[in-house]
Amino acid sequence: MELAAVIIASVALIVAYLAVRQISALQERLDQTAGIVAELRTALNETTGKLNEQLSGQRLAARQQSGETVFSPKMTIAEAMQVHPKVSDVLDSFHLGGCSHCAVSDVDTLEGACQTYGIDQKALMAALNGLAGGNTGGASVPVKNTQIKVNF
Repeated sequence: MELAAVIIASVALIVAYLAVRQISALQERLDQTAGIVAELRTALNETTGKLNEQLSGQRLAARQQSGETVFSPKMTIAEAMQVHPKVSDVLDSFHLGGCSHCAVSDVDTLEGACQTYGIDQKALMAALNGLAGGNTGGASVPVKNTQIKVNF
């Protein structure tokens, strides 16, 4: 009886040892797979970013070729941001969205933001459309005597 118990215990130890080895091998494969997935996710995010930039460029080119005004006061800030990557720089130069006091949202229209914060709409539109014309930051349109309402 004792011999049978020793044999059963020995077999159980061998089975447990083999199970632990298999688990270790599976864990190693899982870690490798997780690394590969992380690399693929990074590559996918980079590719998506590049494609979005190209798509924005194509949209801009299509609007320019059609003679359509690239930026309009009725556009939301989110729509304007999709047209050109430097839109946020122009908006920042007009003090739109660059501080904690402005509650400018992506769903606000350019016109509404100008009205709310006392921004010269014509100057903003000229600066934005200057981006579409090849200006890199709309810096050729100075902001003069612009008063910004700040609500505390």
